[in-house]
Amino acid sequence: MKLQVRLVLLPVLVNGAKVNSPGSNTSDLLARTINALGGLQALNDIKGLTLQSSDYRSTTLSQSYSLDSSDQLIATGAISTISFDFSDTLITQRIDRNLTYDYFWAHAHRDGKLDYSLVVQTGSNGSACFNVGGSVDDPSVPFGYADSYLTDYLVHSAQQSALLGVLKQFEASSSQLVYSVTSIAASGVDYPTLSLPNANLALLVHNDTGLPYAIRSTETHEIYGASTNDVVFSNYASVSFGKSQTFKYPNRIQTIYNEVYVLEDYTISQISANPQFPDSYFKAFPPTPPAGSPPDNVAQLPRTDNEYPRSEVHEFYETGLWFGPFGQQNNVSSVVAKPVFPGGNVPQIVNLYVGTVPDYVQLLVEFEDGLVITDAAPHRSKIILQWVKENYPGKSITHVVPSHHHRDHAGGVGDYLAAGAKLVIPEIAKDYYKNVNGGKFQTITYDDEHPFIKQDKNVQFLSFWKNENPHASDWTWAAAAPACSKFNNSEVVVIDADIVNPRPGPVMRWDTPHAMPFFVDAVHRGIPLEATLVGAHGGTGIGIGTTDSLINLVNIAGFTYPNSTGTKGWC
Repeated sequence: MKLQVRLVLLPVLVNGAKVNSPGSNTSDLLARTINALGGLQALNDIKGLTLQSSDYRSTTLSQSYSLDSSDQLIATGAISTISFDFSDTLITQRIDRNLTYDYFWAHAHRDGKLDYSLVVQTGSNGSACFNVGGSVDDPSVPFGYADSYLTDYLVHSAQQSALLGVLKQFEASSSQLVYSVTSIAASGVDYPTLSLPNANLALLVHNDTGLPYAIRSTETHEIYGASTNDVVFSNYASVSFGKSQTFKYPNRIQTIYNEVYVLEDYTISQISANPQFPDSYFKAFPPTPPAGSPPDNVAQLPRTDNEYPRSEVHEFYETGLWFGPFGQQNNVSSVVAKPVFPGGNVPQIVNLYVGTVPDYVQLLVEFEDGLVITDAAPHRSKIILQWVKENYPGKSITHVVPSHHHRDHAGGVGDYLAAGAKLVIPEIAKDYYKNVNGGKFQTITYDDEHPFIKQDKNVQFLSFWKNENPHASDWTWAAAAPACSKFNNSEVVVIDADIVNPRPGPVMRWDTPHAMPFFVDAVHRGIPLEATLVGAHGGTGIGIGTTDSLINLVNIAGFTYPNSTGTKGWC
């Protein structure tokens, strides 16, 4: 069963409707909230907490099928133990989790599992260390300390999810708190709110019960712009500890993005207050380097910036696809680019990638008045823009054509748009991108009956969309070919993302049920059987690494592709 929340297209109010300086409203609301949970004495007496859960599930905001819902699962389940140490002024968190991925992620997680033990020390000098597991490349090897961007996300997440820790922090910093009222646009409900601005934490409180509704943080999202990230608490129950003390704690915790997207959701089956933690339970144990080697895994201080906002780290980490900052590993010299048809009549058609392997291949087509590029992988975008500046003097990328909205294919559109490119998308995706760069860009839209076409005397480029696509509702594919005056069936190239990922041998890294509708549409659009296909992903050893002949691919899929002239819809 998929978790799905439909997006209500209403404005998100990041700031409350009313804001007051610290005063009676602030102190009264804080006291009321603490009393609703069990009182200040109980709060102060709780030095540690362990939460056990067996039904954790999560969804992805950036890899959904629909443009307006989080309809794709990441984790179908997980057994988790989440522990907090409140004995110091800074919170320490430990997460022990055995997680099962949805099959959608089989390309990255072949066994479908991720087991890890993570220790997070909060604060400006905080750290995050995977004592067990956590490595995408080899889950059996402890990952050790996270990089600075991931550390920042994990530290902030630990602080935000520690309800009692936040209340302790607010109580200790009561003179700095700001009172406001937050309106949830999707529901129309108002919540009295306490904010600690320098911590980017806001406590939203139920007006009727005084119980915490959510702890909110704000951030910038590359697609949505100013956004809210709420840890939402519900289903409160009494928990006993000590000789006769009790406090209330939520039995359900969710992460809800922009007030409607449910990203994480779990219920708590057992809560233990002040458990006896073993010695070194909250200590970091990074992998030991080989004898005689210098330490290569040390704690990294938390860091966040506009290049790697917390929203991006969140999305890639929770899907198990965070590999660290891309720009620190690659630059303009890392660009690999070759004509799709070396020595042919259309040197203007180039495929390229950034890095050491062709994990994200794009098509670059040169026209007399500029260049068109397919897809916009984040961070590669800035490198490619600089590479174009150096290799195509006097020309720039005038059109960026994302294949679909998934973050790994569209996360860099803002860079191309900021450089002056026009965004070429299906009509249905227009609203999705409206907040990129504050809406300051030009858009060209197309639909099923009217594909996007750009051509000059040398070359032509087309992008196609149809209703009821595989993979994503806005999924598109594109083709480039010589101009009609020199059209040649054998110099037509199709660029495809995620549906057909060419690989050698009979076991292909793509789903035939998704490939079949694509092949049918290619026939309908007049793509000749002699065409070449370049996959955004794959590994064939042909061309720059993701190229194969269309005839070979349709034969593997068992699809009978007709002989065609290749002129339908072209010339």
